[in-house]
Amino acid sequence: MKFILSKSIIIAAAFFLFILSQLPVVFLNFLDSNGDTYGIAYKNTPPFIILALAVVTISIFIGIKCGFYNNYRKSFSWKNILFIFSLLIVTFFIQKFVVQFITSHNLYNVSHQITNQMKVENILSSLLFPGQFVAVSILAPILEESIYRAFFYKLFGYKWWTFVLSCFFFSYVHSGFSWDILGYLPLSVALTYVYHRRQVLTDSILLHSLYNTLLLFVF
Repeated sequence: MKFILSKSIIIAAAFFLFILSQLPVVFLNFLDSNGDTYGIAYKNTPPFIILALAVVTISIFIGIKCGFYNNYRKSFSWKNILFIFSLLIVTFFIQKFVVQFITSHNLYNVSHQITNQMKVENILSSLLFPGQFVAVSILAPILEESIYRAFFYKLFGYKWWTFVLSCFFFSYVHSGFSWDILGYLPLSVALTYVYHRRQVLTDSILLHSLYNTLLLFVF
């Protein structure tokens, strides 16, 4: 009975964080639909940042209560930072190669890709750079790593198939059932590996944040 209760609490907490992660986007869509287009980025950015940081604060608080940040100091050794940067570069080029391969062989689900890309571009275009940075470099890494890495391992245990499930669900949420999923797998595998090797959540958050920041500047 205690086992079922503990697992139920983990699932409920993960689901709560998932709902919480959608609030800034829903709020931004609400602002876009209820205002004029002139100066919309200047109007949207301050309230979006406030809401996003509030969501991040709640997420971190829940993570601390669950013990996800007990070993956060390990992430900031120079050897670990060097490892994260090296993996970042390797992952970036592997993912770029995979995306080019899928594109050149016409394997993308074009309708889904356009829809997904339009959603991302609409969100970012409605924000000034500080808002974009908070969205992709702070909000997304902390919430997604908490859900798809820490909670997955807490729910299923330190197993090889937990690694597979974490990789799959992270990629699936970003792509759906299509060839698009291959484009997200390199990053998903890298993030899951970083967490799997010693279960330090700030390791995968750091890699995720650096990767998204790199994409923000490159694209």
